[in-house]
Amino acid sequence: MVETPCKNQSRVFLAQAEDELARGDLYQASEKGWGAAAQIVKALADARGWDHETHRHLFEVVRQMVDESDDNTLSALFSEANLLHVNFYAGGLSTRQVAYHLTHVVEFVDRVEELVEAS
Repeated sequence: MVETPCKNQSRVFLAQAEDELARGDLYQASEKGWGAAAQIVKALADARGWDHETHRHLFEVVRQMVDESDDNTLSALFSEANLLHVNFYAGGLSTRQVAYHLTHVVEFVDRVEELVEAS
């Protein structure tokens, strides 16, 4: 099993997102959800030696994952995480919507974590 600070931080952020959601802080729950997705993408980028310094790089890493796996679902799941990032700044999502998107972030993290471990 590959252990990296980014991989570990992804799980920490997921737990924090659930705690923030339970407290009703949709802004922080959203940002922690985004952070979990971003950190697992960084973990994969670290494992593969890919750049991940910018927001744009994260999307490029996801594109590379999709190209390698031929699985567009990864892109869709990451886009849901990005919606949470937008919600942190702009608001507008309900508790139910944040919870829904967080379930997809968990799925994204689980799936990318498998790719990290296989690297």
